[in-house]
Amino acid sequence: MLLSKLGKGLDKLYTLSGALAAICLVGMAMCVIVSITSRLLDFYVPGLTEIAGYLMGAANCLALAYTFRNKAHIQVTLFIEKMGVKQQRIFEIFALFTTAAVTIYVAYYMSRLTYFSWDFHELSDGSIAIPLWIPQIIVAIGTVFFAISLVHSFVEHTWLVMTGKAKNIEISS
Repeated sequence: MLLSKLGKGLDKLYTLSGALAAICLVGMAMCVIVSITSRLLDFYVPGLTEIAGYLMGAANCLALAYTFRNKAHIQVTLFIEKMGVKQQRIFEIFALFTTAAVTIYVAYYMSRLTYFSWDFHELSDGSIAIPLWIPQIIVAIGTVFFAISLVHSFVEHTWLVMTGKAKNIEISS
């Protein structure tokens, strides 16, 4: 019961993350449209290219958790298809554990990078000086959400395998 409520809450978090990624994509498109239009009208709006780049990075990281939980990531199954069912289950758990561990590592260091950028007052080198911690914190949040989704999938999949309820489910269950 508690795990079911937690899972539903986490799924709402992943959906929110996907929605924020979509908003970033719309913002990026708006920056590009304004940049093109302003050039045609012979005036320059500084920083639009830089902001569009930051929004693209934010959209990519924020979308990771949502796409993973909705089985939209590319999975190479050539190797795993050759295994028996028991070996597949073990390998799926191993793959989820390894991916979760690597992603937690990346999330930690991305968060640390954001903190140091804030602490040292680092600014971007573009036409407008943007404090680097602002775009970095969005990327850090996206990687943290992705790490949470991987741990969630690992625990969920391991539980299903241990209770015998795993039936031809993919790694990103």
